[in-house]
Amino acid sequence: MAVKEKILLSFFLIAVFINFLGPIVDPDFPFHLKTGEYIYQHREIPQDDPFSFYGEGVFTDREKFTLSQYWIAQIIFYKLYSLLGPTGIILLRAIIFSAFIFLLWVVLRKRGFYSSLIIAFLMTIMLQSSKVDRPQFFSFLFMVILILLLERFRENPESKTPLYFIPPLMLLWANMHAGFVFGIAVISIYALSEGFKLVINKSGFGCPLEKKHALLLFVVAFMSILFSYLNPDFNGQLLATLESHTDASWLYKDNREYISPVKEMSIHFGNRPSVSIFFFIFGFISIVTVLNAIRTRSMDITAIFLIIFSSIAAFTAVRYIPFFVAVALPLSKNYRFFADTDFLRKFRNSAIPFVALLIFFVFAIVFGLRDYKGIFSIDKSHYPEGVANFLSSNHIEANIFNQFNKGSYLLWKLYPDYKVFNDTRFISLEAVIDTDAIAYTLQDYKQPLNLGLANALSALVPEELGTIKVSDKEYKYKPLWEKLLEQHNINLIVHEACSQFTKELYPITLRLLKDDKWALIYLDGKMLIFVRNIEKYSAIVKKFRLPKELIYDEIILETVPLVSKKVPISTTYSSLAFALMMKGKDEDARKMIDAALALDKNDLVAHFCNAYLALRRNAQEKSSASKGK
Repeated sequence: MAVKEKILLSFFLIAVFINFLGPIVDPDFPFHLKTGEYIYQHREIPQDDPFSFYGEGVFTDREKFTLSQYWIAQIIFYKLYSLLGPTGIILLRAIIFSAFIFLLWVVLRKRGFYSSLIIAFLMTIMLQSSKVDRPQFFSFLFMVILILLLERFRENPESKTPLYFIPPLMLLWANMHAGFVFGIAVISIYALSEGFKLVINKSGFGCPLEKKHALLLFVVAFMSILFSYLNPDFNGQLLATLESHTDASWLYKDNREYISPVKEMSIHFGNRPSVSIFFFIFGFISIVTVLNAIRTRSMDITAIFLIIFSSIAAFTAVRYIPFFVAVALPLSKNYRFFADTDFLRKFRNSAIPFVALLIFFVFAIVFGLRDYKGIFSIDKSHYPEGVANFLSSNHIEANIFNQFNKGSYLLWKLYPDYKVFNDTRFISLEAVIDTDAIAYTLQDYKQPLNLGLANALSALVPEELGTIKVSDKEYKYKPLWEKLLEQHNINLIVHEACSQFTKELYPITLRLLKDDKWALIYLDGKMLIFVRNIEKYSAIVKKFRLPKELIYDEIILETVPLVSKKVPISTTYSSLAFALMMKGKDEDARKMIDAALALDKNDLVAHFCNAYLALRRNAQEKSSASKGK
């Protein structure tokens, strides 16, 4: 390797590593950390969820899967965090992702130095959306290693050594992340495709292995699958993988990890740069595969089947894109179709590509260090630290109701003093359903969520103004959401005023505004805390009680950051309009109403605000008229 290539490679590797650093922001990381702590301290995998009270004593396959699937990775997280704090986790993430990119670059390097660096760095940019601190990044790396081992054996079947590493790899993988199911699929496709080639034994389908080598591959494939079942959950991983597309698909339909790349491009908060690069790499691999088939007048069905399989997975959900890259790139074979043309030869030998890439990698390094002060920290803006500190300092003996998105952080910081109702593990599907029922203050399970919001809004209209009727149906029994709070003995509600991404108003907050049975005791621009106003908590209420009108300020604090970014989500503007209107700032509210309706003419809260303002205007006109008389 020439000196300038060594220099360029060094800057490339530094740029890759630095761009995989950055603060911890993932909502799932806290529960992995806490579970690792529990397993390490108790020297056992929990058999029943210790961190939430909803499903206590109820054992399901989903619970077993969630509690036991990641145990080795979780212990690694816990020990690294104990020794080095957030720095240890962030360095681990950067090392794993950098190793993933480097191994793929090694494969690409055979097909051109400069082009390999460009493609490898494009993958670095693409994987920024997957830069989360979860056991899944081990799966990405293991997938590349598995493909390289299998390909090394296919290239030189006489050297059996690569195959011997596969069973222990699968054993480790199966105890770290459910992505090993993808590995089982790849191994099975390899074995079946090579067996098919051996039976057909016709040119045009790729060079078949000799019978003895194929037999060895079958044995290793069987042993690898067998080893992968040596884990605490046995068959649960496969069931959980299928669940996201079958029985519990409703749970995953709005989860960004499970939406298709096409849908990801269409939503405002979708990661368009990453998905755009995926489409480019997919197109590149497809073209290369077709050109190679035309050039050689044959196609390797093993490679074709694996590329098709990984492509289908990637187009099904963005979470599988790294697996697609790990599988398809090493199998795309040689693409140096025009590498020997005079123009390209002269271009490669000139200083232009070296200087251009060097400047680009230096820029990438500077870009990766732009927030260098927080690069080895936890980004506390993504977590409810204030709520956790308040509850830790003022222990309130009560069951908590909370939304799932903040539950993992709360269980990390508050267990064993508190247990959560719900968290990002979705360990109980019933808890997810009941969380919506409470948060949207539903009368029964069949009531639509938007009707729960509409009813909560209409209940805020003062009698002297009139009414904003939403539904003709009248309920004479206690609503479901109140029954659930009583059923689960919930005396503490820790909740946001608005939803995380859309900033749609949560009906539970609106209901508690006028409910004297609940006292507001904390808010911080991210979350609120309500405690049941009973004798047991009288001291807490007396010490911390806040005027409930401050909830309008909370809504403003939660929505303004997105409004200032001019996000094209109507509910962000309509929620802000509601809060401004209730504070008497009608002109500012009307501007937000217009902005909301410009984005969505059916925005429910915007229409409510218009109706409320009309009622208030009519009341003011009547009052003025009566005074005139």
